[in-house]
Amino acid sequence: MRPADIIDEIDLGLIDILQKDSSTPAVKIAGMLKVTEGTVRNRVNRLRRLGIIRRFTVSVDPMALGQGAIAFVLLNAAPGRVTEVAKRLAALDAVAEVHETHTYGDLLLKVRAKSPSDLADIVASRIKAVPGVAGTQVITVLNAWKDVA
Repeated sequence: MRPADIIDEIDLGLIDILQKDSSTPAVKIAGMLKVTEGTVRNRVNRLRRLGIIRRFTVSVDPMALGQGAIAFVLLNAAPGRVTEVAKRLAALDAVAEVHETHTYGDLLLKVRAKSPSDLADIVASRIKAVPGVAGTQVITVLNAWKDVA
């Protein structure tokens, strides 16, 4: 049985609340969901065991940290090297996301930087320097209307 087959509306409500603010106290979540605090704690533990909740984390504002430049990079990898390239790119701090695609390139990266010139340097000296990178196309973001960082 898949984990998705055994979650109910209470679990979905709990997940929704925690995704918005993972520091919400269990007693407050219990009131919002109209269940006991023990139910909330048990459900969280079960969802963690099932791998549905992987971790609790902090969401920061990249702009406040000086990471105001964003770009998406479509990247082509050398034949047979997509996995290797993806793993190396995922290890770079400036690379926020790595996705394998099968349309216009092999990988789609989300890159954050301090400035457009910093972004250019990251692409030229770090991303293109990864062995197996065959080509890149950079799409610079002008405005981000929704960004969950």
